[in-house]
Amino acid sequence: MKHLKIYHAIKMIRRHGSIRKAAELLAVSPSALNRSIQGFEDAIGARIFDRVPSGVRLTSAGELLVDVVERHLVEFEDLQRQFGLLRDGQMGRLRIGFSADIAAGLPLLAIQDLEDDMPGVSADVVSGDAMQLLLRRELDLAIVTNPETDRSVEVLASQTVPLLACATPEWADAAGERVGLWDLVRQRLVLPPEQTGARTVISHALRRHALEEGATTSVAASQLAPAMARGMRSCIFPATVFAGPDAPAGLKPLPVDVGSVQISVVRHTGIPLTRPGQCLLRQMERRLHGLA
Repeated sequence: MKHLKIYHAIKMIRRHGSIRKAAELLAVSPSALNRSIQGFEDAIGARIFDRVPSGVRLTSAGELLVDVVERHLVEFEDLQRQFGLLRDGQMGRLRIGFSADIAAGLPLLAIQDLEDDMPGVSADVVSGDAMQLLLRRELDLAIVTNPETDRSVEVLASQTVPLLACATPEWADAAGERVGLWDLVRQRLVLPPEQTGARTVISHALRRHALEEGATTSVAASQLAPAMARGMRSCIFPATVFAGPDAPAGLKPLPVDVGSVQISVVRHTGIPLTRPGQCLLRQMERRLHGLA
């Protein structure tokens, strides 16, 4: 397994841009790690890293190698997970990523369903730029809004979900029953982060009505409740965020048509769908269909 150690080291150095930092995380000396890298470079007949004042960076040959290294590591990790699944059919680890605009509510309920159905499975959940993590083969599945896909990404399930506008009771009472999108931009509006599918749809809706956002607070869905606890304000998020016991309490829905997003469960075409992944996929489909 010596080659796996050097592969992990190369991946760590690339991530941190520093042999010293990678050595610290790998619990080896920088000189020993540097000798290992140089020995590997000699063995393959190509230089992997250029030494620069700020640390190291990949050469062109290194970029080619890293793609092979990452693919090899993912395949080996998948093999190890398959061994675990073969052992009793209920063990393994599932790596799931959520885009920041839906990292609350319904997707977390699907994770709870997975835990109930397969109690021996570990779930590693991250939010943020899930598509980039998926493309780097660091996730088994990603649950995202309006994903841009190509042949490297496979959509396993999708569902159109409306965007909901909600407000604190004080805001809703002051606005009255006749509320339009133009009313939302007059006071602080809490929105999903930039570069998410939901935020893009909201921006397009405002432009169609010749409106500007005004004062906004951008937060991940998981931070919506504390963001809405500060005075009179309104928000727009996918309906899935308001599902489940962890949904922000006390908010009033507003009769405003903002549009909808496509929530998709996707995987990298090179990542096999394990039994835990199949289970989560079924639970997400059931939850999404129940919301429609």
